[in-house]
Amino acid sequence: MGRTESALGRRLKVQQQQQNKMLLILTLTALLFTTSMSQITGYGNMTVDYGQDSKYGCAVANLKDVQQVTWQRLVPDRPIENLATYSKRFGEHVNDPYRGKVIFTEATLSSSSITLANVTWEDESCYICSFNRYPDGSMRKQICFTVQGISSFKTEVHAPSSDPEEEEKEFVFSCSATGKPAPTIKWEIPSQATHTHRQPITTVANGDKTFTSSSNLTLRLPAGWEGHVVCLLNSGAMGQRSERIPFSLPAREKQEEEGKTQSTSATALVTSTVVSVIIIIIIIIIVVVVIKRTRSRRPEERKMGNTDFNLVLM
Repeated sequence: MGRTESALGRRLKVQQQQQNKMLLILTLTALLFTTSMSQITGYGNMTVDYGQDSKYGCAVANLKDVQQVTWQRLVPDRPIENLATYSKRFGEHVNDPYRGKVIFTEATLSSSSITLANVTWEDESCYICSFNRYPDGSMRKQICFTVQGISSFKTEVHAPSSDPEEEEKEFVFSCSATGKPAPTIKWEIPSQATHTHRQPITTVANGDKTFTSSSNLTLRLPAGWEGHVVCLLNSGAMGQRSERIPFSLPAREKQEEEGKTQSTSATALVTSTVVSVIIIIIIIIIVVVVIKRTRSRRPEERKMGNTDFNLVLM
């Protein structure tokens, strides 16, 4: 009898354990199902071209009690920054430092999207989309992106000293660009130009993790040449661009005519100056002579006046 009761007890205990396992499996399944139904999806550009706009969004389905959607920025070694929020009570709100930078393109309690305008190197970071629930806390989605491209460039033309009698002259075309990764530089040379020298591209690392690349190209150009040289930046890659460097070289006959004109003008200027000085000197001489004659006449007039007076008295 005792053995039968102990065997029955063991069976009941096993059944209870099996029921507990089944309940645990059902609970976990329900939780996983709920989690999958409330999964946050996020999307956006992982790589952004410098100066362009970038769009990001997140959405969640079947998530109840959402009070607010918050966009935040995660910066290394700094507290999380709040960028913008949306709630039914207050609507859309963008914090002061980010107005004009962060723009809502969609704002609901289940889906939100923003645009980052005119992206720069400083915008490269991770951004967090949070669905804030009460009292259950928040569900978050993190989206990170990098910025690539070219932020600035500069072109110049230098004319090294050369013999003015030469039919062709050498000119140095310079092109530099700042960006990330280090910009590549290529040249498009016109057929009339003769390529004489090209310096290797130099690259310098900057403090903001960007790079500045520079290249110099020396060309021999004929007199009267007019056109442009093209500097190709990041050819075939993100942020590629081409910059024209216009340049014109006067024809030799025109240069000679301009030289003659300048010489004639200089001669005319010198001649007119000399003539003016001579005229001024002549005028000064005439004035001096007139003054002297006037002064010499006054004593004689006084003497004659006294003689006439004496005759009248007699």
